[in-house]
Amino acid sequence: MKKITSNLVIILLAGGIGSRLKQKKNSKQMISYNNETILEKNIISFKKFLKNTPIQVVSNSKDLSKVSEINKKFNIFPPIIGGNERQESVFNALELLKKINPKYVLIHDVARPLISREVIKKLLKYCEKEVVCVVPTLNVTDAIRTVSKNLITNVVSKKSKVLVQTPQLCNYNLLMDAHLKSKSFYEDESSLFLNNGMKVIATEGDPLTFKITYKKDLKLLEPHLCDNNTKYVTKVGNGFDIHRFDITKNKNFIKLGGVKIHDIRPLIGHSDGDVLLHAITDSILGIINKGDIGELFPPSDDKWKDADSSHFLKLASIMLKKEKGKINNIDTVIICEKPKILNYSKVITENVAKILNINPLRISIKGKTSESVGFIGRQEGIAAMATTSVQIIEKIFDDQ
Repeated sequence: MKKITSNLVIILLAGGIGSRLKQKKNSKQMISYNNETILEKNIISFKKFLKNTPIQVVSNSKDLSKVSEINKKFNIFPPIIGGNERQESVFNALELLKKINPKYVLIHDVARPLISREVIKKLLKYCEKEVVCVVPTLNVTDAIRTVSKNLITNVVSKKSKVLVQTPQLCNYNLLMDAHLKSKSFYEDESSLFLNNGMKVIATEGDPLTFKITYKKDLKLLEPHLCDNNTKYVTKVGNGFDIHRFDITKNKNFIKLGGVKIHDIRPLIGHSDGDVLLHAITDSILGIINKGDIGELFPPSDDKWKDADSSHFLKLASIMLKKEKGKINNIDTVIICEKPKILNYSKVITENVAKILNINPLRISIKGKTSESVGFIGRQEGIAAMATTSVQIIEKIFDDQ
């Protein structure tokens, strides 16, 4: 670790495996919402509220590789491996921070992804004082009882009772000393200090900062995790393309939606002349304001000569995902006298869905003739129109 001086360091505890959550694929800190893991949401919030404060993540061995990538992405300290108990994980982080020797550490359970700016402000006020430990708490509003074998056995007064949350602000040296003296495991820093006869201060917490423990907790938090103060809007893009038949070539097929259709003259185009994929590609590029297919893949560039148009659509899809956009639906019309689109619409739909990695039910492929009128009616070419609808983060705000 390079030499860093800081009076405060954030310790994010992400070492749990979430056994009570019963998630086979991911530990709770690696569950994603809006393409962000719960760990990332924690890091984003703390970097927003405490911009220049160092962050140390404690991970488990299973998630270490993924966590390392996330930490590198956000330019924070490399993660370390925690212990079997929460207290061991905290101690490992404290040991690593000896070189910094901060005055205070702010210890937070990553399983509490909704972090309150107001709670952080209240805790930071104590950094200007000489305190042992400050924790956010909630008053108990429900009645309290003790239970044994599904039977209520005793009434407990809720007077003077509170629920304890994180993050907890702790004096670094006093916490390290308490860890070294401890011969037992405690639930959190406040209980460790209290066992050592030291003063712990309570400040008002936030009801939304509750801990993910069971699967139902995810359901309760999901609306907040998906929103995360981000506004999603529906945007619509249109695409159009038209190509002439080439009567000079011997090839007897065209490509529509990446599907070869035989016994028809080829279309003239710098690439493979797939009017449908070109129209869909343009409709997506229009949504993210990235120009059009001719701008990104110019016909003047020999690199795109006879190129498979599915490549263009895949790149447009990747660009859309980088903008965190998700396709709602794609509606298309292919205008031609031949071939009869109805005969191929199903296989074209499935192929376009495969290229975009979306459900085929989000795609509509329709065919229309021009009733023997004009360029298309004379069977001189084919045209395609596409309209794509997307859910995407709003990034454009007009001054009112």
